[in-house]
Formats: sequence, structure tokens, C-alpha cells
Amino acid sequence: MSSINKMILWILFLGLYPGMDASARDKTDLIFLVNGDRITGEIKQLDRGRLQVKTDSMGDISIEWDDVERVESDYQFQFERTDGTRVTGKIQPTPDERSITLQAGLGEVTFQHDRVVRISQIEDSFWERLQGSLSFGYSFTKASDVAQTNLGFRATHRTEERAYTVDGGMIITDDQANKQTARSDLRLDLTRFRSNRWFNSYMLGFEVNDELGLDLRSSFGAGMGRYLIQTNTSELALIGGLAATYEDLDPVEDAPGVFTGESSQKSLEAVAGLKYAHYIFDEPTVDLTVRMFAFPSLTQSGRTRAQLDVNLRWELIKDLFWELNYYNTFDSDPPSGAQSTNDYGVVTSVGWSF
Repeated sequence: MSSINKMILWILFLGLYPGMDASARDKTDLIFLVNGDRITGEIKQLDRGRLQVKTDSMGDISIEWDDVERVESDYQFQFERTDGTRVTGKIQPTPDERSITLQAGLGEVTFQHDRVVRISQIEDSFWERLQGSLSFGYSFTKASDVAQTNLGFRATHRTEERAYTVDGGMIITDDQANKQTARSDLRLDLTRFRSNRWFNSYMLGFEVNDELGLDLRSSFGAGMGRYLIQTNTSELALIGGLAATYEDLDPVEDAPGVFTGESSQKSLEAVAGLKYAHYIFDEPTVDLTVRMFAFPSLTQSGRTRAQLDVNLRWELIKDLFWELNYYNTFDSDPPSGAQSTNDYGVVTSVGWSF
């Protein structure tokens, strides 16, 4: 098993290890719904158009933001609006329907309910700010005697100004000739939020791909991006920057014991990409995410890499989901040991979100 696969399994193990919750605060926040109902509990967050509330009698519940008329709380929250501005303060009672008033550092700030895209607790502990998912899939086809196993994970820790994300997965295929091929990736991202929906992005990534003749690719990149769309139902961000890569390559055996081709190579690449997400709140809840990136090399003439990932997730019951993933990895000038310029596939899995 490659070192990156071992690293992924360790991260999955740590993800399953329960964190120690900090002492919970009083559940005294008030949520007033448009139908006249009132809920008392602890507002955890607003994300992807869903307000997460912890209650004593009903447990953790999720409320569509459009169904909320107003909220009141004695605690500090950070509100992020559709224009990218973030305001921190204590929620004040307001007679105006569908509006939010915060007691911020320079006085009261009022804005409309539909301009809010994210709410975060200021008092949250590390574990309470952690969101993520774990997924697993397995398939076997007797006619071709091919078995495939896939694992995936993602975890994000978000503060008032930054988001730290680690995600990755591996797909292992065994065929009738007892040949095993692997595709694994591990990525760590740091996002630093700026004003007017701008952000800085820093990335450290590792990738293994037998189909493309890649023993290990290590990448470090930095860039800048901006959210062009940021609402409760969809997000669209564009990103540009630079990345440095180092690749360990599969040697090519021309004759028994005779290997040719480069064992490693370095490259400086431009980075251009987009991230898109769309959320559907009807039953069942559906999330669609698309990541598309191009990496034209600045040091290897004519070489361009590209990566497309499409994920469609259906919530089966609370915190349990089924998902469909499509991936396509392209390299116009792959290593000499590669079997193709493309590696693509469709995988399904079930998972748990936290």
C-alpha cells in the first residue's frame, strides 16, 4: 500500500474518533417562523440555506432559512451577506419582519433576511466548528471479475476569517488478472476571506494515479479568487494562481531489468479553475458540486493538465447520504509509463456527514 493510501486511512480513522465537546451554552435563542411557530434552542449555524438548531426536546433540527421570519439571541454571531461583507455582533430584537439587527462594535447594523448567506457562532469550540463527511463504496462484476473499492472524506474547520479543509479519497480496482490499480488523492486547502467576496487560496496536494503512470505528485499552490454568486441556494467562485509540482514517475521496462524514462520531474504551472455548488431543499435534499481546474505548464512546453469532479449527493435520512461521483483527470503529455492521457470514472457510495 502506498504512503498516501496509508495517510488517507489514518485521516479516516481520526475522523471517526469522537472529539470532546466543549460545555454547551444555554439553549435560549429564539427562532420565529413565518407560519407563527416559535422554537427555542441553540443556533449552531446557517450554511447552504439551512439553519442548524440544537434543542432540548427535538434534538438537532434543520430549518430552511426562507421559513425563518426572524431570530433573537443574547450571544455573539458572525453574519455573512451576499455581497461578501461579514458583521459580528449580538442579535437585537426588531419589529421589522424578515430583517436582522446586530449590535456591532460601531452601533446597530440592520439588513434584510434574504441577504444573509451564513451565520457562525463566535463561542464555538474547535469540534463544534468542524464539518465533514465520510463515504464508502464497493462494487463487483462477476462477468469481468472486477472489484472496486472507494473511500472518501472531507472535513472543514471555519473561523471568522479563514477556512481550513482537508479532503481526499482512494479508488482501488482489482481485475481478473489479479492486477491492482489505484487512484488516490489528498488535498489540504486554506482559504483567507477578504472583502467584497474576494479570497486568498493556498493548497498542498498529493496524488497517485497508476493509469497515468504517476507514483506520486506533490503540489503546492497559491492564488486568489472571488465569489461571483453567493446565495442560500448556489455559489460560484473563480480562482487563479500558480502551483509548483514534483512528480515521481513509474519507470518503463523496455526489457527484463532494463528501465528507461525519467524517474522524476518538476514543473511550474498556472492555475485556473471554478467551483460551483447548488442546493435543493425539497425532499430528498440534494447537493450538486462541481470543481473544474486547468494547469497549463509554464516550464514544460505544450503540457496541460486538467481535473473535473462532479458530485451529486442525496440525503437518505438525517446525516446519512447516497452520492454519485464523476471524475476525469487529463494530462496532455503524461509520463512514459502512462496507459492513457485520461483517467475517468463514475463511483457510487454511501456516507455519513457530521
